[in-house]
Amino acid sequence: MAALKESLIMSLSLLPEHALVGLITYGTMAQVHEIGYNECPKSYVFRGSKEYAAKQVQEMLGLAQAAMRPGMPMQQGRMPIGPAARFLLPVSQAEFQLTKALEQLQKDPWPVASDRRSLRCTGVALSVAVGLLETSFQNAGGRIMLFAGGAATEGPGMVVGPELREPIRSHHDIDRDNIKYYKKALKVERIFSNALHHCDPRLIYPQFYNTLAKRTAHNGHVVDIFAGCLDQVGLLEMKSLCNSTGGHMILTDSFTSSMFKQSFVRVFEKDDDDNLLMGFNAGMEL
Repeated sequence: MAALKESLIMSLSLLPEHALVGLITYGTMAQVHEIGYNECPKSYVFRGSKEYAAKQVQEMLGLAQAAMRPGMPMQQGRMPIGPAARFLLPVSQAEFQLTKALEQLQKDPWPVASDRRSLRCTGVALSVAVGLLETSFQNAGGRIMLFAGGAATEGPGMVVGPELREPIRSHHDIDRDNIKYYKKALKVERIFSNALHHCDPRLIYPQFYNTLAKRTAHNGHVVDIFAGCLDQVGLLEMKSLCNSTGGHMILTDSFTSSMFKQSFVRVFEKDDDDNLLMGFNAGMEL
């Protein structure tokens, strides 16, 4: 975690000063840091075991008022519109608050029994990030960078349960379709009975990561996944987040590895005019 914090703090110096940045941390709960509040550390907390609809996220963060019109380009040095300015600020203004928040970041204080895994509400953190960006910066270009130190073990999108006696799915389990959480995290199924004209609740699976990927791509945003863990983290379930948005997927055994550090720095490469080598929402004509 110390190596990850060091890399994140370093990355702030690689961004153009007008680039807007924000921070969401997660464990048992997901916290959206209000970096626009200078008086003391302040964050909005989302329960990790609950699935939040897009409208709920926007209402809880107070974002339901103003939003950028679709297709409106972000101008250099321009402040975000309305309430989003509390969570996303130009790096030139937010660097001190973000650096302080990252330096003070500790492991999740929630107690973990010796026979259980740490709780990670990865799905809730991602859905909150998507909801924050889609409300305020639809089609304006942006990245959500997920840093995962293990599999999602809590809430929507979970890959394995919190009890250690339950092993994470193996290649054999995937081949045999013996994967308990896979369909809930990924499957796109809603089967209606033609005879009864109603939906069998047993056949409804929340197409969680696929739905998030579609929303993100529709908004013109990108999801990157950086995983630093020797064990599996659930890339099979989450792959659509990168595949559908053109994001990076970097898997290493630890955030201390040179592979992670070098790959992470390359994301922020710039051209001769000091602009990031990134493109969003490209169109193709045949």
